[in-house]
Parts: sequence; C-alpha cells; structure tokens
Amino acid sequence: MREITIPVFLALVVLSSFGCAQRQNRELSDAQSPNENILVSDSLIVNQLIERSESFFKDTGPRAEEFDAFLLEALDLAERRNLITHEIIIYNIVGKRYRNRSHYGEALKHHHRALSLAQSINNTELLAEIYNQIGVVYRRTDDNSMALDMHFKALKLAEEVSDSFNISVSINSIGNVNYNLGRYHTAIEYLLRSLELSKNAGNIMGMAINTNNIGECMLKLGEPDSALVYFRKSLDYNSQLGNRVGQSICFNSIGAAYIAKGEFEKAKNYLERSLQINRKLSDRMQIAMSLGKVGEVNLMMGNYEEAKDNLFESFEISSRIGSRFQAEESARLISLFYEKTNDYPKSLEYYKISTQYKDSILNEKNMNHLTTIEATMDAEAQRDQIQHLNRETLEQQSVLIRQRQMLVISITVLIILIVVVSLLVFQHRLRTKYNNLKNQQKLLRSQLNPHFIFNALSAIQVYMLEHDTEKSTRFLTDFAKLMRMVLKLSHYDYISLKNECEILEYYLSLQQLRFLEPFDYRIIIDPSIESDAVLVPPMITQPFVENAVEHGIKDIHGKGLLDIRYKQVNDQMIIEVEDNGIGINNSMQQKSEKTRNHESMATKITKERLEVIRNDSGGKVALEIIDKKDVNPFDHGTLVRIILPLVDQVSSKSINNG
Repeated sequence: MREITIPVFLALVVLSSFGCAQRQNRELSDAQSPNENILVSDSLIVNQLIERSESFFKDTGPRAEEFDAFLLEALDLAERRNLITHEIIIYNIVGKRYRNRSHYGEALKHHHRALSLAQSINNTELLAEIYNQIGVVYRRTDDNSMALDMHFKALKLAEEVSDSFNISVSINSIGNVNYNLGRYHTAIEYLLRSLELSKNAGNIMGMAINTNNIGECMLKLGEPDSALVYFRKSLDYNSQLGNRVGQSICFNSIGAAYIAKGEFEKAKNYLERSLQINRKLSDRMQIAMSLGKVGEVNLMMGNYEEAKDNLFESFEISSRIGSRFQAEESARLISLFYEKTNDYPKSLEYYKISTQYKDSILNEKNMNHLTTIEATMDAEAQRDQIQHLNRETLEQQSVLIRQRQMLVISITVLIILIVVVSLLVFQHRLRTKYNNLKNQQKLLRSQLNPHFIFNALSAIQVYMLEHDTEKSTRFLTDFAKLMRMVLKLSHYDYISLKNECEILEYYLSLQQLRFLEPFDYRIIIDPSIESDAVLVPPMITQPFVENAVEHGIKDIHGKGLLDIRYKQVNDQMIIEVEDNGIGINNSMQQKSEKTRNHESMATKITKERLEVIRNDSGGKVALEIIDKKDVNPFDHGTLVRIILPLVDQVSSKSINNG
C-alpha cells in the first residue's frame, strides 16, 4: 500500500518563510527613482496587500481565487511603479497556489513570468528560488528529469551567492526526486547534506523534514529498524515545534515501519495516534488516509469488523471530499476485506469501483502532464518571441522543431532510466529476500530449544538436591558435550551425518534422564550411506525429534518408542522421524492457540531452510508431516519425512564456493 513518495511539504512552505523585511530590502535595492520616499511607501503598500491576500487565502480555503483582488491591486501598483521584485513575488505566489490545486499548466505560466522578470534584473537569489518552484511542479507531474534539471540550476545559483537557505532547499528537492526514481541510496546522500545544513542554520523544521525523508528511504531499502531511528528523531523535532501535522506524519511513518517488521499491534497503536491528531485538526483528507491505514493493519491482524468500520468510513469521507486517490485505495482494501470474508460478489463490486477510480486518476495525471508540457512550450515560445522579435518565421519554426526533438529524447531517456531503475530495485529485493532466508536458516540451526535447556538445568538441580551425584554428574557431562557440539557445528552450512547423529544421541540420552519412564529410541542409518562422507544441514532433524518427545510420546500411558531413519534413494537423502505417541492431530487439539502458532512457525522456518537448500543445490526438497492414524485407524503416532539432495564432501565445497 505504501507507495506514496517522500513528504514534499518542505517545498510548500520554504519559500513562504521569506519575511516582509527581506522583500522590502530587495525592493529598496531595485529602486532607481529620484523620489525614493514615494517608492518606499508604494513598496510598503504592495507588501501589505500581499500579506492581506495570504491571510485571506488561508482563511477562505478552497473558495478563494488564486489571483484575488488583493494581488491584482498589488500587481497593478508594482507594474506602474516598476517594483520588479514585488512582481516576481506575486507571480510566484500565484504559481504556488495553482500548483497546490493541481493546475500545473497555469502554475508554470506564472512561474515562467517570474523567471523572465528575475532574469531581466539578474537577481541570482530570486532565480534560485524560482527554479526550485518550477522543479516542484515538474516533480508533481512525474517529469523527474526536468525536475532534476531545475533543482540543479537552483543549487548552482544559490552556491554562487552562498544562499544557505536555497542551497538546503535544492539539495532536499534533489533527494526527493531521486526517491521518486527509486534511487534511495543517492536520495539519502542528498538528504543527509540537507540535514547538515539545517542543523548548522538551526532550522528545526528542516531537520524534522529531512530526518523523516531519510527514514522513508531506509524503509524502502528494507531497513525498518534504521528507519525507526530517523522517524523518532523527526517526531522529536516536530514535538519541539508543536507541529501537530508533522507529528501525525511521523506516527504514520512509524506505523509503516512496524508493519514492515511484522509487529502489527505496535503499528496499529501509532496509526491510531495519527488518526486522533487528524480528527482534532479536522483535516478530512488526512482523516481518510489515517482510517485507510488503520483499516489495513486491522485487516492484516484479522480484526475484520474493526477493519470494515475503518475502511468504509475512509471510503465515505474520501468520496465526499473528492479524493480519488484515497477512494481508490479504500475501495481496494474493502474488496480485499470481502475476499477474506468469502463474500466474493461484494469483493468484485468494490474491485470494480477501485479500478474506476484508478483509471480516473491515471487520465487526470496524463492530462496534467500534457498541460504542463503545453505550458512549458508556451512559456518558451513567449520568451523566444521577446528575445527574437525580428527573426524570420522560418527560424522560429526551426527552434520549435528542435524543442520537440529534445522533448522526445528526454522522454526516451526517462523511460530507459525508469526501466533500468525498476530492474535494479527488483534485483535488490530478490537479493534481500534470499539473504533473509539464509539468515533465518543460520538462526534456526544455531539455537537449541530454550525450554529444553531450562528443563535440563532443572533436572540437574533436582538430582543435586536429592544428592544423586552419579545421575547429576552424568547429566551435566552429557549436557556440556551436547552444548559444545552445538556451538562448534552450528556455524557450518553442512556437517557430516555422523556428527548430526552424535548430537541426536546426546540430546535423546538427556531427554531419557528427564522422564520417570524412559522411552526407547533407535537411530537407523542405511548401510549404503557413509556417515563420515555424507553431509546434512546441522540440526535439521532436532526440531521434529523434540516435537516427537515433548508433544507425542510424553503424553502416552505406555512405553514410548522413537525411530530416526536415514535412507538413500538414488541421489536423495530421506530422513524419517516416527513415534508411537498421541499423534499430531490430538497434540494440536490439546495445546493452546499460542503453542500451536509457535509450532507452525518452527515448521514454516524449516520449510524456508529447505527452500534455501534447494536454491543452493538445485535438488529436490520436501517436508511431510503425517498423523499415522490418517493412514491406519488402528495405528497412532506421527511420521515426519524430510527429503534432501544427497550431499557429499566434494559437492558441498562446490555449493559453498558458488
């Protein structure tokens, strides 16, 4: 679900932070009229009109016009008094308003007017500011190539005049574009630079934004723990500022990290905290998004009734306010809810609704992109008309043709870049998944059941308290040998079958000492197998032997018997663990829900170990767990069969080298 790009609200607020004093200083530096007092007075009037427009626009909300009466009056006065800096500020404000309402063509037109005026007075600081604004528009329309070009231009200009503020904005924006392109490592490099600049300037808001952005990159790279560190730093900064919107964003990000870690209860807690903040702020868009996320995590946890309430409320709000993106997401999750609850007609109905919203969003996105391109071309055409007014019509047509060619080349390069980046990301995800499986295999084989260790030590304590020196000494000696062998051999991918059987011998002899009526066991190796030469994954049999003892023969009223067999069939090793216990079905019924989940997790991880072995060797692997009563109603007990490729010393070396 979480495909939303890095929060870009820095671009929405950074330029508005320029105070009236800065604008006044710029305007005063441009004043060339002899009557300087009149110019200063006009400048103050224009500033007041701009401030009133900003206040009115904020209070009125969606009903306010982008180019309201205050700005029209301010622009008229600025044009009459030749206050060029104020004209630039006005066009930039209007451009940002159109951009925030997704009118990207109009936004580019006004930003380009501001750009032409800034070029006419050669104001480097304003040029850097405008290029950053244009870059944000291109980023919103997914024209990342043009966005990078604009932000790099802004960075170069800002560095020329040592404008630390615009340097930080440019670097942060470049990081955001790299995030959109899936180049997360590169994005982190730029965001760290921007973070350092924010720290040096004491800009806590910049620090909050950059740390959250870095966390988002870490999350995309599959490092939720590192992401959590940055999300919590961002939360601290937003808490210092009392920024409730920022806190809500951080809670959502932290919730996403816990979802990635599989800790859904914690994720739900943080997502609900974000929802509480958004409800207090009465931001219906954010409320709908939070409800969707809470509903999704409830769906993952199996809390279907809660998920249903969350998702339907999210869908209702997003539909009412016209948020097609969130309506599409909510409808998709509702479809998934009905699928999980086996109401397939309803699932299909909401899947169709989700698809309709998705198509609508795509069409609007394409239209916005076309509008942006048209606005860019119009702006270029107007600038060319001013600069080359006396050139012949043929030369003008030639310029337009070259522009179209450059556009085609840029689009082609962008498509190639997206394909290459997508392939690299896909390859990285596969590599990460494979490494995770390898790590899980190492973790499982390096551990002995903590419950057994506890029980073993308890048995030793009982023997000591009963002054049974002989049994306690024997038990402690065998236990030490077992632990020494486990610690020694668990670091290897493969060990000899002989060593594997020795581990089982020590383990089972210790288990026998724990029982009042010791059970019998047999370890049977096929005569065709050379136990010194044939290799098996370490402790591949132990979890099932332990289950047979603890959950099978332990609960029977008679003599327990456990058979462990190693057979060779062609080029495969077959391991069988068979007991005469109560059977896996009865055992599962007697255990608590928590215990059943634990056992199924052990089986799942063992299957993942076998999958890694299959990838390493290319051979067949399988795991079968059979209740013997299902085969013969008069029999009882459990049979576990593990099928592995037959590995010897030579093939093991080739696997490890590969």
